[in-house]
This record gives sequence, structure tokens and C-alpha cells, in this order.
Amino acid sequence: MSYIEIRSLYKTYFQGNEKIYALNDLSLSIEKGEFLAILGPSGSGKSTLLHILGGLDSPAMGSVLINGTDISKYSDMELARYRRKTVGFVFQSFNLLPALTVQENIEMPVLIDEGTIDKEYLEEIEKGLEIDDLMKRFPSQISGGQMQRVAIARALANKPTLILADEPTGNLDSEISEKVLSLFLETCRRYGQTLVMITHNEEIAAKADRIVRIRDGKIDCVRKK
Repeated sequence: MSYIEIRSLYKTYFQGNEKIYALNDLSLSIEKGEFLAILGPSGSGKSTLLHILGGLDSPAMGSVLINGTDISKYSDMELARYRRKTVGFVFQSFNLLPALTVQENIEMPVLIDEGTIDKEYLEEIEKGLEIDDLMKRFPSQISGGQMQRVAIARALANKPTLILADEPTGNLDSEISEKVLSLFLETCRRYGQTLVMITHNEEIAAKADRIVRIRDGKIDCVRKK
């Protein structure tokens, strides 16, 4: 069995009286340690799929097995634990806490989980993302691109086994984007992490192990490297 097994996933909502399928009988397997890039037009279901994988949303029908366990049957408490222990999120909106410093924002997932800060690991991540000189600043004191890199460091802080990234380089210039992607891939290989990334950047997608294109809530095509 693959690390992630998505089986006949449906997610629907209503627009007036019309029933819209955000996901329509979508099935997909993802291997442990794989870098999977998801592409598709706006409204195709990409973000919905990512949210369900991360335990932030639930399907109308179907199942999502992570390492053999169906998270779609989890209670709210079990989902919260799954998000803390297993998943690292990188969203388009940074979701940094304005009252905390950059360092406190990055370390927050570890402290919430009552874990131990791996300072050497975090320093390596911060240096690779070129934010190591921002630790004492607050989010309001740094640029949007810097906030995105802080959000990426926070997602990696707890050494998650699954990283879910929604356009993580969308607010970064090409040079920093390349560095961020290299760091993602290096971290994933070193710690055996699985990376599922939504992107519109074909150059980034070309570096993935597989590219999945979604249209109208269905798998349009799958291409291996």
C-alpha cells in the first residue's frame, strides 16, 4: 500500500440550486518521500484536495488513507493531533501571528506539541531560506516575500512526514524561489518527507517526481518525471 491512498473522493457544494462538484470521484496514490506537483485551472479542486489531505476539510464521500489509516473517520481531536504530528502546511496567506516574533512563529508548532526545539536543524532551515537575521523582528517589520519564507520555515519546524504547500513560491522572486525549492527537496530527501505542492509554475512542476493535472474535480492526467 502507498503512503497516501485517496479513494473515490467527492466534495460538493451548492451554488443556488445547482450542485457543484469540487472533487468528483477522484482517486490517487502517493508514495512515501515522493514530490508530487498538482496543476490545474482555478476552481479545479486543487486546494480542496490539499485541505482534505491536511485534515482541514472532510469529503462528502470517499476515504483518505495515510499510512493505512483512514483520516476521514477521525474525530476532531484526532484530526487536530494528526495536523500537529504529521502535517506541515504552507498556505498562500502566511497566517503568521502578528504579536509573535519571527522566531516565535517558527517555533510555535513544536512548542504547541510540547516538543523539543532542534536548534541546529532550525538554524539550517533559517539560513537556507535567508531569514536567519530576522528572528527578533515581528511580521509587520518584514516584507511579504520574507513572511512567506518564515511560513515555510514554520511548516518544516516540526519535521512533518507530510508537507502540503499551496503555491509556496508565489510571492517570491525567481532566485529565492529556486533556493526555496532546493531546500524543500533537500529536506524531504533527508527526512523521508512526502511533498504535495500546488503550483502554476511549470519549471517547478518539472522537478517533481510526478505531475498530476486536475480539471473539474477529476484527475485529467498524470505524468512521471
